[in-house]
Amino acid sequence: MSKTMLYLGYFCLYSVVLLIIGKSSLRDESTPEDYFICERKVGTPQSVCTFTGTWVSAITILSLTGSVYEDGLAVLFYSVIPWFLGAFLLALVARRLYSNGIITIPELFRVKYGSRVLQAIYAVIIIGVYVFYLVSQYKGFGMISAALFDIPYPVGVGMVYLFILYTTFGGYRSVVRTDVFNLILLVVGLAVLMVSILSQVGGFGALYGQAVRMTGYSAAGMSVQSDPLLAPFGGRYTPLVSLSMFWGWGLGLAANPQYLVRMLGASSSRDARRTVLYSLVLLFAIYFALIHIGLGMRVLVPELSRPVDTDGIIIQLINNELYGPWSGFFLFAVFGACISTANSQLLLIASSFSYDLAKGLAHKELSASRVVNLGRLAVLGGGTLAMLLTLNPPPFTLSYGGDVWGILGILLFPPLYGTLLSRRITRRGVWACLIAGGLAIAVLYPLFYRGIFTAHPAMFAMPLSTAAMIGVSLWDGKECARDEVEDQLHH
Repeated sequence: MSKTMLYLGYFCLYSVVLLIIGKSSLRDESTPEDYFICERKVGTPQSVCTFTGTWVSAITILSLTGSVYEDGLAVLFYSVIPWFLGAFLLALVARRLYSNGIITIPELFRVKYGSRVLQAIYAVIIIGVYVFYLVSQYKGFGMISAALFDIPYPVGVGMVYLFILYTTFGGYRSVVRTDVFNLILLVVGLAVLMVSILSQVGGFGALYGQAVRMTGYSAAGMSVQSDPLLAPFGGRYTPLVSLSMFWGWGLGLAANPQYLVRMLGASSSRDARRTVLYSLVLLFAIYFALIHIGLGMRVLVPELSRPVDTDGIIIQLINNELYGPWSGFFLFAVFGACISTANSQLLLIASSFSYDLAKGLAHKELSASRVVNLGRLAVLGGGTLAMLLTLNPPPFTLSYGGDVWGILGILLFPPLYGTLLSRRITRRGVWACLIAGGLAIAVLYPLFYRGIFTAHPAMFAMPLSTAAMIGVSLWDGKECARDEVEDQLHH
C-alpha cells in the first residue's frame, strides 16, 4: 500500500471515531454545569485521561522532541522540570479549589470577593491567553496535514479547525471522551515508536554510548554547536534562560485553568487531587518515551538533509528518513494530541465568555440554554480567530508557549494561590496584582523580545505582582484592625 493511501485510511478511521464521539455527546438541554464540567461527575480514570490528554500537546510532541534532537537533554530544565514542579503545586491546592463549588476559575473571585468585575476581567485574560495559545495546536496539526497529504499549510489548519469545533460543541463530555480515545492512540503510538527506534539503535546502552559523543544541532548548511547532547545546559538553553522558565512554564502551568477545570469536574475533592498525582505518573512514562525517541532519532540520523524548524524535525524524520509502517499511526496520534489540547482550551474560552462575562455582567438572569448557546458561539469565534493567527505562526512554539503562559502566571498565580491558601488577601490586593502585573508585562516583554533581557520576563514580573498584592492586602488588614479599635473606643 502506498504511503498516501495508508495515510488516507488512517484519516478516514480517525474521522469516523471523532464523528461518533461528537454526535453521542451532543445534548439539547445542557446546563452550564453539565456543559462545562459534566456536573462534577467525572471519575478518576476519565479525569486522568483528560488531564494527561490536555497536557500532551503539539508543543510537547513536536517542539520538545525536536529540541531533544537538536540540543539533547538541556531542554529538560527549560520545560519538562518546570512543568512537573508546577503540577505539584496544583496538587497542593486541589481540595481547597474543589470545595468552593465553582464552575470556572474567574467565578472564584466573585465568590470570595463579591466582585463581578474581577470575574469579568479574569475571563477576558483567559480568552486572550487561550486564543493565542491555540495557535501552537493549530500549527502542529497544519504542519502534519501538509506533510502527510501534500497540501498547503493553510488547508491543513482549516482541517483541524473543523475537527476542533465539532468535538468542542458537545461540551466537556465530548472533550473527555475525545481525550480518552486520543490518549490511548498516543500511548500505543509512543510505545511502538520507542521500541522500534531502540531496536534499531541497539538498546539503551548503545543509545547513550553514541549520544554522549554527539554535539548539538547538526543539519546540512548549518554549523554544529559544541555542547554535548547529554549536558544539562547548552546551546540556546543557558542556565539563566532555563532556570528562569520556571516562572513562565512552571507557575504558568500551576495557574492554568485548563488543568484546574479537570479538578473541578472530578467527582470528589479526593479524586481532584488524585487526578493530578496519577496523571504525573503517566506523564513521566510519556516523557521518558519522547526523550528517548528524540535521542534515538539523532543517533540514527545524525544530520538532517536540509535545515528544518525545530517544530518540524520529528515530522520530517518520521515521514521521510525513518518512515515505516508505524509512521502513519504515530502521526495521527499527534493529530489527536493537538485536538485534545485545543478543544479543552476552546471550551475555556466558551465558559469565560458565556458564563463569566455574559452571565456574570447581565442585568437579568440568563437561562441555562442561553448560556450554553453563547458558549458554542464563543467556540466558533475563538476558534476562527486562532485559525487566522495561525496562518502566520511563531517559528518555535516551545518558547512561544512559555511566553503566553508566563502572562497567565503573572496575573493569575499570585491571587489564585493567595486566595486559596490565605484569608488575608483582599479584593484591593487582587486589583493591585492585576495593575502591577499588567504594567510589568507591558514594560518587560518588549525588552525581552529585543534581547535586552535574556531571562524570562515572568522571573521579574511575578515577584512584582505578588509583592503588590501582599503589600496592599496587608495595608487593608491594618486599616481594618484600626477601624475595629476605633469602633470599640467609641462604644
